[in-house]
Amino acid sequence: MENQEELKSNQEEARQTDKTSERKKSGLIKKIIWGFVGLIVFVGIIQIIVADKYQAQVLVIEGEKKVGVNPTTERLDFGDLSGDTSATRYIALNAGGAETFISVFKFGSIAELIDLSENNFTIKEGEEKRLEFNLYMPPSAPVGEKYTGWVWLFKLPKLW
Repeated sequence: MENQEELKSNQEEARQTDKTSERKKSGLIKKIIWGFVGLIVFVGIIQIIVADKYQAQVLVIEGEKKVGVNPTTERLDFGDLSGDTSATRYIALNAGGAETFISVFKFGSIAELIDLSENNFTIKEGEEKRLEFNLYMPPSAPVGEKYTGWVWLFKLPKLW
């Protein structure tokens, strides 16, 4: 009888030990998952901070086929455009010391007017590429309207 009680007691201890062990494993798995999520968020924030950011703008002017060009190189300024005209700006890219994945995001009211020559592509080590930004001003654009926004260029080392 005493052996049965001892056996039951040992079984109960074993179950409690298993439950404690499962909780520890579950807690460890949660910590690993949260650590991984934190790492991804951290890398994402760093990429946003180091991304090349260009202010983009264009002003709609009166007339037909008129273009006023702003020669700045610090931003994507398409100048002054009348309806049914277009302008093109370029950004030179190079991969430097490693193969690099390039991804471009456009924001603001100007975003829908800009067409990219290429997006989400890879440039090889030492390769140079010219990224083309074409803006077409529709004939229906209201005169005096200034379209603005941002273009963010992410350069990620290709690890895959």
